[in-house]
Amino acid sequence: MTLLVQGQIRQLDPGKRLAVILLDDGREVSMTFPPQANIEVREPATLGTMGGTIGDLKVGYWVNVEIHEHAGAPCSCSSLVCIS
Repeated sequence: MTLLVQGQIRQLDPGKRLAVILLDDGREVSMTFPPQANIEVREPATLGTMGGTIGDLKVGYWVNVEIHEHAGAPCSCSSLVCIS
């Protein structure tokens, strides 16, 4: 199942490609970032977005995330766009 959700990064481990996102509904979701995940971060000059990496993310960022739920396994993230 694929979900498009909004939330805030609560924990981040770039080395293990893991994050915990606090969703708007109060749930916390742990997820992995596969190497092909699309990550977009704020571009300071224009306040738009630009391609980034998991290393560009910070705890506290608000994000729109495309999450894929897997039965009996951690969720994975195919797309993350920073909105703050």
